[in-house]
Amino acid sequence: MSSIRIAIEMFEDARWLGGSIYIENLLSALSALPQDERPEVAMRFLSDPTTPLAQRLRAFPVTQTIKGSSRLLARARRLQRAVLRRAPALTKLWPGDRDEVFFPVFDASLPSRRNLYWIPDFQPLRLPDLFDADERRVRKAAMAAIARTRGTLVLSSHAALDDFRTYFPDATVRPVVWTFCSTLVAGSTEQAQLARARHQLSEKFLYVANHFWRHKDHATLFEALHLLRQRGLVIPVVCTGLMEDRRAPDHVPALRRRVEQWELDEQICFLGLVSRAEQVELFRMAAAVVQPSRFEGWSTVIEDARALGRPVIASDIPVHVEQLADYPGSCIFPVSDPAGLASALADAWPKLASGPDLVQEEQAAARLVDRRLERARAFVTLVQSVA
Repeated sequence: MSSIRIAIEMFEDARWLGGSIYIENLLSALSALPQDERPEVAMRFLSDPTTPLAQRLRAFPVTQTIKGSSRLLARARRLQRAVLRRAPALTKLWPGDRDEVFFPVFDASLPSRRNLYWIPDFQPLRLPDLFDADERRVRKAAMAAIARTRGTLVLSSHAALDDFRTYFPDATVRPVVWTFCSTLVAGSTEQAQLARARHQLSEKFLYVANHFWRHKDHATLFEALHLLRQRGLVIPVVCTGLMEDRRAPDHVPALRRRVEQWELDEQICFLGLVSRAEQVELFRMAAAVVQPSRFEGWSTVIEDARALGRPVIASDIPVHVEQLADYPGSCIFPVSDPAGLASALADAWPKLASGPDLVQEEQAAARLVDRRLERARAFVTLVQSVA
């Protein structure tokens, strides 16, 4: 085992599953390394360490957790972080912290630690209308503080790197791009068929795996379906994800009213939040995965679709173009353009077939082996540069 020790402070947030899945994908990739290359990962749970996600994270071969992880210990760690943020000099009282590289670190409040910073994306700066003034100010201040450090900042795409250089041209932090890949594994055909029967899904459908936040742009997809319905083409769609937007409480009710007004009720299936295992089967069954988002740091949805060999129909934002550049099973449409998406769907739908496609899954799994090892080794090299 490598002598490198990584400390991951994990706070599980049901409203931001992407962050949790990011950590899960990282641990899976590191665990795929030969044993003599694996770093030691110390999980520091700041939230409940007994949830299904926490149990999955603790089960990875690369993971080591402090003995006796409990809700009480998680609360104690949150208190410790609050104290250290007010008095960073007290970090010296925790000698173990000085021997570890902390990741992901979202702020510069503990500069005495070996921090590997992470800014997932620059959405508050690129799409300021989606945030209130206070949240924009807080988030921009945190980004600016990181930019002023002498540390290393992980960014999830070259599109994000371009944004960083635009908004913080005088930054002293060292930005590095590290892209994750999904590590989803396909199940059996029987598992997929059970999921289809359980939810009474159409034999052929498109899948959208996003929370119902405004920037995910379900509105463009639903309008595209309306345009196609007027032409006589009815395409079934399955949607999963949190059906609320805390920044825009009226957003989801407005979407539902539009669906009813356009008589799309019977062709759109809303499943809400589903388990990760259930989501895998929906990806596998889908004729294609639609990702209409206006903004992403690095799309987990696209990575999941790639891991299972499913076709992708995505908006042409820079990060999607970057992410799909080497993926043949993809189609790009103009972002927030219902007519453009309708045209793309009308062209693609007759050529698509429902899954699971065992041949494509096998080929995708084979590609993923090398990609996962390459990403893991790149991350270890990155941590070494900080250590």
